[in-house]
Amino acid sequence: MAALTTGPDLVTSPPAARRSLHDLPPWVGGTIGAVVVLVVWSLAGLFFSAGGIVPTPWAVVEQLHANGFQNYWDNISITTASAAQGWLWGNLIAIAIAVVVLLVPPLEGAANQVAVISYCIPLTAIGPIVLIVSPPESRVTSVFLAAMSVVFTSVVGCLLGLRAADPAALDVVRAYGGTKWTALVKVRLTAALPNLFAALKLAAPASFLGAVLGEYFGGVDSGLGILIVSAQTNLQYAQIWGLALLSGAVAGAGYLLIGLLARLLTPWSSTGARGGEL
Repeated sequence: MAALTTGPDLVTSPPAARRSLHDLPPWVGGTIGAVVVLVVWSLAGLFFSAGGIVPTPWAVVEQLHANGFQNYWDNISITTASAAQGWLWGNLIAIAIAVVVLLVPPLEGAANQVAVISYCIPLTAIGPIVLIVSPPESRVTSVFLAAMSVVFTSVVGCLLGLRAADPAALDVVRAYGGTKWTALVKVRLTAALPNLFAALKLAAPASFLGAVLGEYFGGVDSGLGILIVSAQTNLQYAQIWGLALLSGAVAGAGYLLIGLLARLLTPWSSTGARGGEL
């Protein structure tokens, strides 16, 4: 009889355990992942430490501390400002393209070509050209590459959102004599917000990468890209790893910030509700 009573418990316990794992907060998985990365990185630094090419996490932290927080903060602020400008201009262009496509369908082919070209041209190929034609000692290259990095993603997200509007609501607007512009303002923009914010979240790290790459080409005397070039030239491996971590942290912060904004502005959608989660 004891064996019979324990049988169902053995069968039902695994699903219960799985449910308890699913009920854990999202940050638990992120913390476990971060710990695993630190452990693997530490082991790699210990076993492949010849020449300091793979420094340990503690060596990277010591290098960042030795160079001074203010130095990094100043350069991060400059790069972030360029990335924010590129993010803003790139997304404004993307939204304008999506709206034109929706209001004037014959232009869809041309608009799609512009978006695809901005995505397909390698930034490493267009960067030197922009640097040559831009004014000396300006941040045009950094802002331009940041903007190019976001156009395609935002065009796709905005178009998907605008076309996801409720057909019944659009029929009501048409029945009352509303134009395409009225339907766009009254119905489509609200429907587009979840998909648009999803695209804007992806655009935040992309724009930061474009800004850093623009600095990497030169023409400026400050920014994370310049620090990376300097560290690479001087074979400061720990500093290079530290700058890579800082770049990833700032890009991730941009992603989270847009996600939190989406959560505030679109609480009715699953995208908005989970916008602040990685």
